[in-house]
Amino acid sequence: MDAQEFYDGLGPDYDLMVSWPQRLAREEAFFQRTFSEAGVRRVLDAACATGVHAVSFARSGLACAAADVSSVMVETARRKARSAGVEVDFQVAGFGGLTERFGAGFDAVTCIGNSLPHLLDDESLSTALSDFAHTLRPGGILIVQNRNYDRVLRERQRLMPPVSRGDGEGEAIFLRITEFAPSGSGDEERIRFTILTLRRRGESWSLTERTTPLRALRRETLESALRRAGFATVRVYGGYGREPFDAPGTGDLVIVAAR
Repeated sequence: MDAQEFYDGLGPDYDLMVSWPQRLAREEAFFQRTFSEAGVRRVLDAACATGVHAVSFARSGLACAAADVSSVMVETARRKARSAGVEVDFQVAGFGGLTERFGAGFDAVTCIGNSLPHLLDDESLSTALSDFAHTLRPGGILIVQNRNYDRVLRERQRLMPPVSRGDGEGEAIFLRITEFAPSGSGDEERIRFTILTLRRRGESWSLTERTTPLRALRRETLESALRRAGFATVRVYGGYGREPFDAPGTGDLVIVAAR
């Protein structure tokens, strides 16, 4: 599946996979500090999924726009914003099409939730990062969060922790699996990501499998691409606590890049 098909299909289950109150509480201090340091008042959330971060940003007083390639995700996000009583300009748009859809002058762009790995080659990555840069004012910042693929590839981390949730009608279990190219193939960055959804209704179980290709973006690859796209300052962390990248126990690549 390409990214649009993958997330259109995942849309109804997406929020079940994430413990949003705990996640937002863990990330809140990072965004508050980073936005404050950069004087952020206007933010664009790229690959916004069901809009939870965008709604959170709007609740904090920021002017917020957001986009996702999945129309299913965007419609859910719009409902969330209406329910929260905030205004967010949600649009269906993919990487590379943000400047055309939203214009320029944003203080910050966020691209979180391991979204950039859906860009499978250097050309599409360069197009997306240049588009991010064009939406930003001079001095504006880009925040990217991916999995730490340097570690994932080095340790061959095939399985992520399973997630189990009650959904009012039964139980849903999500298994997330990474499949690697053979060692020495010369194409180690090409991986396949699968989400298996096991759902129980009464005594019956069903299984849904969704698979999409990803590029395991290493730190060096992304840093180099950011500098070529015009980002002069690139700070790299291992998580939202601003831990050093690849420190013991960290599993993320978090980048703050200034145009």
